[in-house]
Amino acid sequence: MAEELSKRIDDVHKRLDDLRADIDRRFEQVDRRFEQVDGRFDQVDRRFDQVDLRFEQVDHRFDQVFGEFRELRAEMRSHFRWTVTTTLGLFGVAVPVWMWVLSLILKIR
Repeated sequence: MAEELSKRIDDVHKRLDDLRADIDRRFEQVDRRFEQVDGRFDQVDRRFDQVDLRFEQVDHRFDQVFGEFRELRAEMRSHFRWTVTTTLGLFGVAVPVWMWVLSLILKIR
């Protein structure tokens, strides 16, 4: 009976050792998977950093373009004022001249 009990205890110890080895192997697999996931998170973080940098570059370019638009708007406003002033000035001179020419034509008839 003692021999059978000793055999059963040895069997239980063997099973426990097998179970420990299986659990250790599974923990190692889980650790490897966590390392893989951690590596992927690092890749995602790097990608987000690249995207953030690209957004900063795009924002900088937008600032440049809008600055150029502001300059163009100011320049166009200046040219428009010059064009309107010149047109009104020429029209102001042209009307009396045409009236004088018409009066000469009408006097001749």
